[in-house]
Amino acid sequence: MPNYPDYDDVLIHPGRYLTAEWCYTTEGEMPAQAYYDALAEVDQDRFDDMIRYLCEARPGILLPKTFYRIEDHANKIYALKPRSERFFNFMTAGAKVIITNAYHKHSQQMTKADLESLKIAVRYKHDYLNRVKEGTYYEN
Repeated sequence: MPNYPDYDDVLIHPGRYLTAEWCYTTEGEMPAQAYYDALAEVDQDRFDDMIRYLCEARPGILLPKTFYRIEDHANKIYALKPRSERFFNFMTAGAKVIITNAYHKHSQQMTKADLESLKIAVRYKHDYLNRVKEGTYYEN
């Protein structure tokens, strides 16, 4: 059985309206957090500011597309866009924003590698929802 992270390690920001969390895999890894940890401090600070803004924004507030936009309408996967980084995420019942994985933007249009990152985000979303439904995601 993998060693899953404690909730305090998963929690990014408990906002007034939304709570942001890192998604962790069945192996207990948190790909988006690992990506975040490798960023320069200025990029981490920008991500932190954006997460706080997202979690504190009242429901119904439209966020600028330069900040936050839907990348996959069918699966409702969004991208939080601090500088040249893209953090894929989705929202759940219970007012949670789950940050799945991230990549460095390569060009104006999504490249093949970027699309692969999006497919991974979709896979993580379905895995997360299945494990929550089974009652095995929030064990700690």
